[in-house]
Amino acid sequence: MKRRIGLLGCGTLGRTFLELLRTKLSDQYEAAGIFDKMPEYAKAYGEEHGYQVFETLEGLLAEKPDMVVEFASVEAVQEYGPAVLDAGIPLVVASVGAFADEAFLAEMKERAERAGARIYVASGAIGGFDVMRTLALEEGARVTIVNRKAPESLAGAPFLEGKTLSDTEETLVFGGNALEAIQAFPKNVNVAVAAATAVAGPKKARVEVWSVPGLACNTHVIHVENSIAQANMEFASMPDPKNPRSSVIAAWSAAALLANLASPLQFF
Repeated sequence: MKRRIGLLGCGTLGRTFLELLRTKLSDQYEAAGIFDKMPEYAKAYGEEHGYQVFETLEGLLAEKPDMVVEFASVEAVQEYGPAVLDAGIPLVVASVGAFADEAFLAEMKERAERAGARIYVASGAIGGFDVMRTLALEEGARVTIVNRKAPESLAGAPFLEGKTLSDTEETLVFGGNALEAIQAFPKNVNVAVAAATAVAGPKKARVEVWSVPGLACNTHVIHVENSIAQANMEFASMPDPKNPRSSVIAAWSAAALLANLASPLQFF
C-alpha cells in the first residue's frame, strides 16, 4: 500500500518535491494534499495536477496522511509543526532554522515522543549527518560552517537592510553562532542550523556568511572535530532560479529521505 504524503508549502521547492513524488517515488508514495497559507497560490497548481488543496492545516490532517513534508518557512514550522506531531503524524522539516530556538526544539521532541511521531530533518543542500552525529557522541565536539553565496542569493536578508554588497569583491558579511545567523539570514542558513543542531547546538556552532560576486553555486564548508577524529566536508549546489535564496537539491533531499525510509536497505 502506498504511503500518503501531505505537503506544507507549495512554493518552488514544494512543487519540485511533488514532481519527484510523481516521477521517482510513485511506487511507494502518493500525495494526500497540499496546505499553503496562500491557498489561491496553490489552487491553480493543484487543479492542474489533480491535488487537493486545503485552506487550513486541519483540513489536510483530516485526510490522515502518513507523513507531512514541510517546504514553507521557519515561521510555518513553528506555527504548524506542533499540530502535525500532536496528530501522531511524522514531520519532515526542510526549514531547520526553526530549531535554532532550542526551547522550541525541546517542545517538538516532547510532542513527538508523546504522540508516537517522528521528526525527520532533510539534509537539504548538505550531507554528512552520519559523521556529524558520530562525532557529536563525544561531549565537546566542535563545528564550523562557512556559507558562500552570490550577492543576489543573500538579497532581502534582515541583516543586510540598509547595506550594499560589493559586486566585485568577496566579502565576509556575517560571523557569529548559528542562532544569530538564522536571525540575520532566516532564508539563507538553514543548513548551518541543521549542522549546528546535529553536533553542538546552535549557540556553540561558528557560522560565517560570505558574499561572492559571480558565484554560480551556493557552497557550504563544514568542519567537525572531537578528540578522536575530524571531518571536512564541502558541498556546492545550484540556487533555485526562481528563488536564489534556496537550492533545488533541498527538494531532492526530502525525496531521497522518503526513498530511504521505504527501502529495505537503509543508509544512515
